[in-house]
Amino acid sequence: MPLHIHFVGIKGTGMSALAQITAKIEGAIVTGSDVRQRFFTDSILEKAGINVLDFNPDNVVNADIVVTSAAYDDTHPEIKKAKELNIPVYTYPQFLGQLMSKKRGICIAGTHGKTTTTAIVGKILLSSGYDPTVVVGSDVPCIGGNAHVGQGEFFLAESCEYRRHFLNYSPEHLIITNIELDHPDYFKDLEDVLCAFNELAAKLPEHGNLVIWQEDPNREKIKTKARITTFGFTSAADVRAEKVVYNDSGTTFDVIIEDKNAGNLSLAVSGKHNILNALAAIGLTYRLGLPEESIIQALKGFNGTKRRFELLGTHNGAIIYDDYAHHPTEIQTTLEGARRSYPGRRIRAVFQPHTYSRTEKLLYEFSEAFAEADEVVLAEIFSSAREKKSGHDSISSAKLAELINKKGIKTRYFPTLEEISSYLNATLKEDDLVITLGAGDVYKVGLILVS
Repeated sequence: MPLHIHFVGIKGTGMSALAQITAKIEGAIVTGSDVRQRFFTDSILEKAGINVLDFNPDNVVNADIVVTSAAYDDTHPEIKKAKELNIPVYTYPQFLGQLMSKKRGICIAGTHGKTTTTAIVGKILLSSGYDPTVVVGSDVPCIGGNAHVGQGEFFLAESCEYRRHFLNYSPEHLIITNIELDHPDYFKDLEDVLCAFNELAAKLPEHGNLVIWQEDPNREKIKTKARITTFGFTSAADVRAEKVVYNDSGTTFDVIIEDKNAGNLSLAVSGKHNILNALAAIGLTYRLGLPEESIIQALKGFNGTKRRFELLGTHNGAIIYDDYAHHPTEIQTTLEGARRSYPGRRIRAVFQPHTYSRTEKLLYEFSEAFAEADEVVLAEIFSSAREKKSGHDSISSAKLAELINKKGIKTRYFPTLEEISSYLNATLKEDDLVITLGAGDVYKVGLILVS
């Protein structure tokens, strides 16, 4: 009899990906439960033939294993019931770590850029015939969704530092895109974050590879016995970009590997950050032994991921984009990329802060992140299942709006997405570039505008 594995909170991006590969790798019967609200992962799960149930303790009665999302703790009725029945309960990272251990693990970690970099590495390996297993935190068209079960030797996974989840993995190879303070509801300070990344890097074997951003001020604090390869824009980087040209269709640049020109690359995605993501992926796949020409050729076909500067459409000449950016650095980088690609347009940034703790801890940094925007429209803070508003009463989007206005940037705050949509519809001009920013449901504003 095949194992019956039940996923609590299966609609999460990571959980839905894990459920898909579990069904194929383990040959298991997979069930899952979640809220009734529809997400983009619903269609992915339906395509995979995985039925999603409403939360109910009876869902776990016949399960052999229960896997739970980080959004839920032991008080959840299904998890509580599983423990009463002595059914083994694993968190998402614990179970992912078990599956990864069966192959050669590649982890993509870092404060920003994990999803896109994972997608690029996956695209290169797939195009080069390596057929990896891939778990990524977004819908990636070039790999057919947010997961791929391959027959090859590599297991590639986006690896989050939150609550040190990535320490459940034992990678052979590792990319660290960058290191900054995030998740202040868990990490005490930047030193705590650095400690977590160091713990992960220390797990690499001597024959493994660490690929890390050359210009990261925290780079030298990361210690490992593995081979280190750096990427960036400076001449000191092992893999770097030169002769960069930005335009409204993406970016073009020369790829330099160990001081040799590997060729010219045109990316169909915009922004300096995406060049860095590509360079990180190039650095790793080069160290894995892939020919330079194969790497460059594979990257030419990369068309981005869902919710990463994703073009939603146009409305009366205005261009509407959506981006997952929810940290000050991500917002700044995305807006700078938009300004380089569309220098003649009025940039209208629609931002929905994500979690009270992050907004409170990084309030000043958020107020500084919108320098390239001509107008900022703020939605109410999107809370997380892992925190409550109590204890954060002093923080609000209205307060952030006041701070941004003081920087000389026109800023408006609206309590609801409906009010934001109405305001934009009434004021949209043909030279506008609207970017919705945030990890919540702010993307709905863009969908309304282009509908």
